[in-house]
Amino acid sequence: MAKPVLISGIQPTGSLHIGNYLGALKNFVELQGSGAYECYFFIADYHSLTEPFTKEEKERRVLGLAATFLAAGLDPKRSTLFIQSHVPASTELAWILSALTPFGELRRMTQFKEKGGEKDSANVGLFTYPVLMAADILLYDAKTVPVGEDQLQHLELARTLARKFNAKFGKVFIEPKALMTDVPRLMSLKDPQKKMSKSDPAGCLFLDDAPEA
Repeated sequence: MAKPVLISGIQPTGSLHIGNYLGALKNFVELQGSGAYECYFFIADYHSLTEPFTKEEKERRVLGLAATFLAAGLDPKRSTLFIQSHVPASTELAWILSALTPFGELRRMTQFKEKGGEKDSANVGLFTYPVLMAADILLYDAKTVPVGEDQLQHLELARTLARKFNAKFGKVFIEPKALMTDVPRLMSLKDPQKKMSKSDPAGCLFLDDAPEA
């Protein structure tokens, strides 16, 4: 009997800090070790294009994140590890799904608003981010997606789009279910009132910091 597919990804937007490890990578390794799932873990380089970057920097960060995956304990013999942009079908499916997605549905996305998406300077990629995320999930027939509370709204959109597509074209996609992960809320070393974030390096303890840090 085939194991249910589980999928998740991390953006290569900079060095990972201890909060990223405890909230994502550690869970990935535990899910891989459980033997209960066919695990797919990917480097979400397309998603990361919504933030400022240089070509050289992006290449370095993709390779760095791949090395971090392996160092954390993800095993290519036990999980499928890949780079998002190496699978053209993800963006092809995202375009098809975008034609089924109401404009208002995306405008209501909390993360879009939190990242200043309603400003005129915001890029379209930030707006359509949840549609690409839906494609990432549906493309692999994923039944399970480990998420924190901040991603639940995006996962619900993926479920909605699966239903819409199936109603229009026949049973094609599985409606994925959330696997709620216990994400510890690590606070900034600089400002204990704020969550640790890569956007404020002075408040982070990074995985690649020197031991004396």
